[in-house]
Amino acid sequence: MRKSPFLMSLGSCCVLVSLCACDGTERIKTYRVAKEPAPAMPAASAPASDPMAPGAPLPEGIAPPPPSQVTDTPPAGWEVKPASSMRQASYLVKGDKGATADISLIILAGAAGGPLDNVNRWLSQLSQPPVTAEKLATMAQHVKSPLGDVLVFDLRGAETSKDERILAGLVTLGDKSYFFKMRGQTDLVGSQKANFSKWIASVKSEESGAKTAPAAAAETPEKPGIQWKVPGNWKPAPPASMRYASFTAAGPQGETADISVVVLPGESGGDLDNVNRWRKQAGLEPVDAAGLKSSVGKVKAGKTVLMTVDLSGPKQRIVAGWTLVDGKTWFFKMAGPDAVVAAEKNNFTQFLQSVQF
Repeated sequence: MRKSPFLMSLGSCCVLVSLCACDGTERIKTYRVAKEPAPAMPAASAPASDPMAPGAPLPEGIAPPPPSQVTDTPPAGWEVKPASSMRQASYLVKGDKGATADISLIILAGAAGGPLDNVNRWLSQLSQPPVTAEKLATMAQHVKSPLGDVLVFDLRGAETSKDERILAGLVTLGDKSYFFKMRGQTDLVGSQKANFSKWIASVKSEESGAKTAPAAAAETPEKPGIQWKVPGNWKPAPPASMRYASFTAAGPQGETADISVVVLPGESGGDLDNVNRWRKQAGLEPVDAAGLKSSVGKVKAGKTVLMTVDLSGPKQRIVAGWTLVDGKTWFFKMAGPDAVVAAEKNNFTQFLQSVQF
């Protein structure tokens, strides 16, 4: 039977990987995996299964990107495993008493769900509850790489003796999302955390070349992409993890309101889930779709329309605006004591109206 060109190409790739691993020395590894075209996935969808699991098939609706070359430098002690139709790079690391950890790099087309959806998917694999966008912001660590600023999350399950710890990193470059993952026994994964970060920092692709993309945290309102006018009494605050910008506004009694700008890929949860999350933070009960419709307003910023809510509860008052632009959702939020937020609401509205994408 005549072998297809695809199988011959894939076989050649596996032979090349095997030959590179024979002498046990540390060196730069290069992988090229041919892929068949598949329908593109909508940017707001999250992978329904775990494509990073060893031997996992391509989830329905998830499209691989065009053939891509990735070069990386694996840490000493990581055993090279053959790349697959999903994995651009694959490794295994061994610890004491038979403990192992599986490491993978997967590239998908589009945003592939965004940080919140993917982190909650990984948490579900560890039988842990999902987190909110605010909680996610406190969990994110940053690793600079030629691909850009990689968000890294350290997730743990309940049983430390099993494969109950996941280190996961993700970054979007152009029209591709890069997923780094290590899963294994808790202590072994912890001992490899520094190596995991070094490995991420070594990865280059045809798109990134040798240049390091600017980190997301280094973006400022003055750079192309978005502009606005900040009210004169608002004071800049250091951006927290995952925040594009932060400000504070002080009241007459010394109390302050926190103003944040966050941008996430895709729809990042949807209007109802986001509004109910803010309602919970304000101390209010959730609403259904009908209640959402009656509570949402609109603010126009040039040609862009932002959805808005004003939520006053026993815990705090929250005024928020959001809009989807070029496959990314921008969230603008002011939270604090009712008196301060009420006094700053006009300023917040004018701030939203000044936004230009």
